[in-house]
Amino acid sequence: MPRSSPHSGRCTPAVLTVACAVLALLLAPAPLLANAPKPDLESTTDLARAGYFQLRWSLDEAEVDHFRLEEATDEDFSDARVFYEGADGASVISGRSNGTFHYRVRAQLDDGTQTDWSETQSVEVRHHSIAQAFGIFTLGGVVFLATAAVIAFGTRANRIIPKDS
Repeated sequence: MPRSSPHSGRCTPAVLTVACAVLALLLAPAPLLANAPKPDLESTTDLARAGYFQLRWSLDEAEVDHFRLEEATDEDFSDARVFYEGADGASVISGRSNGTFHYRVRAQLDDGTQTDWSETQSVEVRHHSIAQAFGIFTLGGVVFLATAAVIAFGTRANRIIPKDS
């Protein structure tokens, strides 16, 4: 009776073929993804205190049919919603409450393919406090009243009164 080695039967040609196929599937997409174009996305600010900011995006390497911009409050985009879909390359965003908003964009190319998502751009919206807003409003009111008083008193002091009357 022939004696078999302890590993006989484990490394058959079929197992080697399957292993090579799995490795090829795992390694093949890496170079393809590395060369796939992704849109560039940038924001005018990372901290928006005035309540508005601008996002700009572009893709120079291919003919773009339209872009899709998504907004989310969760970093993993589990609550993503489409903010914009069209051919423009920028948008001004306002009306957000305090918090951090995450954005990403992808392009639909003329040949019907889609690019990968861009790098995520996060913007924190932190409005000025209500006390600071009322302080600035009050200061503006004081400056307005002082200017009006200077104009009124200056006009009255320089008024020329005719001698006949």
